[in-house]
Parts: sequence; structure tokens; C-alpha cells
Amino acid sequence: MGTYNVLKTEIECPRCKKVTEQEVDLHFGYTNEMLEFNLGDKYLWHFERDSKNGGRPESGTIDGEGYVVCELCRCDFFVSVKVRNDVIEAIEHDPTKKPFLINLL
Repeated sequence: MGTYNVLKTEIECPRCKKVTEQEVDLHFGYTNEMLEFNLGDKYLWHFERDSKNGGRPESGTIDGEGYVVCELCRCDFFVSVKVRNDVIEAIEHDPTKKPFLINLL
């Protein structure tokens, strides 16, 4: 099992269409300590590593992948996490990534 960080934020689940606080799994950057973040927080990177291996991307800017299992309907979806100049600025649903779990609703 790999380590990941968690972003806690309010977002609409694209599957049940309800807005609630969700935990977004972040599998990029410095994940050794399984840190918790909120929108507006500075994101951490591994020193002396390539950006593909958790290092800081150019200008601290990346559209990183996030994974969510909805707290309400228990279905999953992917999001794009917008990090700009090392700060988590926004998230949005990523309709290009297919969910793993079957919608039970």
C-alpha cells in the first residue's frame, strides 16, 4: 500500500450530485508523512527528485490527480488538483478518468 496525502474540501460528487466535504487522496509530491491539506495551503515536494517522482514541478505548478470515494453515496471519482506556485488553489472533477467502483444508487 502506497502513502498519499489528503486534501479536505467541499466538492460536488458527480455521481450522486450532492455537495459535501470530501477527502481527496493525493498521490503526488511529498507523501511520506500522509499529510492533511486544505485549499489555500502550501503543498510540499521531495527535494532533489524529478517532478515525476514527487519532486517540485517547474514553478511549483501542476494539475495533479486526486481520487475521491464519496462520503454519501460511496461511489468514486477522479479530480484534477490545481497547484499554482506551490499553493493548492482549486479542484475540479476529471470526466476523462473512469471510476473504479460501480454506482450502487
